[in-house]
Amino acid sequence: MNALKHNSQGNRPSPFRFLVCLITLLGASVCTAQTIRPLLAEYATTGKGRVELTNDSDAPLTVIVTPKSFEVSETGEISYGPLSANVHLKLSAMSFRIPPRQSYYVFYEAKADALPAWFVMYFEFSGFPVRNHSGLNVQVDLPHTIYLLPKQSFKREDLEVSAKFDRSASKVIVTTFNHGTTVGRVLMTEARQRGQKVEGVGFPIYPEKKRIVELPWEGDTAPEKVTLNLDGFKVETPVE
Repeated sequence: MNALKHNSQGNRPSPFRFLVCLITLLGASVCTAQTIRPLLAEYATTGKGRVELTNDSDAPLTVIVTPKSFEVSETGEISYGPLSANVHLKLSAMSFRIPPRQSYYVFYEAKADALPAWFVMYFEFSGFPVRNHSGLNVQVDLPHTIYLLPKQSFKREDLEVSAKFDRSASKVIVTTFNHGTTVGRVLMTEARQRGQKVEGVGFPIYPEKKRIVELPWEGDTAPEKVTLNLDGFKVETPVE
């Protein structure tokens, strides 16, 4: 593998999005024409993997790889910046072309001076033919997010949870705090009362960080409890 080392000194400035796993797209006609597998990868201490990119369009496309570090606010907003100097990443290619109806594999190795560490690689597709008279250049950015985690797992006692019902806004506000030293991952959030249940999406919880999520809840009576489903265990808390 003719690997190119990429660190914080070589990032191209670019506007960004989250993620976490969103697609930045100008031109909805190409929305389903490109795919990436997998969207997310987790490794113990160091990472060694590959990303498969597929061009299902009828035109050859150019792809440029841009690694970025990111931080998530307590309400879920994500901010991006140059790849941290703490992360050391080797890629088999930083730019390449994918012929029509074919796939391309990018191999990588990643390690960090301190764990846990996380970052995202964006694969910017360009070269789409102009399909209308606007003259807009169509660009598709597909993300692959990587977590480098310590060997110790996230534990139940690392997580502090509280929940309260906001009747005026018809929602349940769930607040979590990670007292541990690694990333936890909530797979599903659930508010429940007799005969009524609302489920919310999962989310990561970063070390020494608070995270607030909201669940819609109809009716004047608060749910009895909120349950967080994590890998290997559940945490329940009554609703204030």
